[in-house]
Amino acid sequence: MDIKQLESSLQSLSGNAYPVDEWKPQYCGAIDITIDAQGQWFHEGSPFLRDKLTVLFSKILTKDSDKYFLISPAEKLEISVEDAPFIVVDFQIELRGGAQTVWLITNIGDRVPLSNDYSINLKGDQQRPYLTLWRGLDALIERNTYYQLIDCATEVTVDGGTHMMIKSQHQTFNLGRF
Repeated sequence: MDIKQLESSLQSLSGNAYPVDEWKPQYCGAIDITIDAQGQWFHEGSPFLRDKLTVLFSKILTKDSDKYFLISPAEKLEISVEDAPFIVVDFQIELRGGAQTVWLITNIGDRVPLSNDYSINLKGDQQRPYLTLWRGLDALIERNTYYQLIDCATEVTVDGGTHMMIKSQHQTFNLGRF
């Protein structure tokens, strides 16, 4: 199946998120789609020019055993992802009734609450910050946004080291050791 056939098969579906976990299509091989380290989508080496196509495909993206797949009701296609498929590009802090929620905004427009379900993981020796998402996916928190989050955080001493912590939905999240 080519990219146009996949797009047209998804157009008939409605809603913001598709029941990808309920679909059990046959594996159909790999398709030449790559998501680069900056979250840009490419097909056969050319960037996606239509944001709506990127958003549409992002809703059927899943990760299984360190491999990424686009899943439709009819097929399962493997794609390449250089780092994380999404990037956190901004955030908003909402105060309600004395409670704070940090909303993280991705490059495809998803607004995700920092919470137990969607938490921050620090990976590698450099403690690169990633937001855990759904279906095994994550989003790299871009450097500028990460530093702005640190500006909103509180220093806490943990095990003899200084950590930057931020509160959201009555939980405390570690932004890293400094």
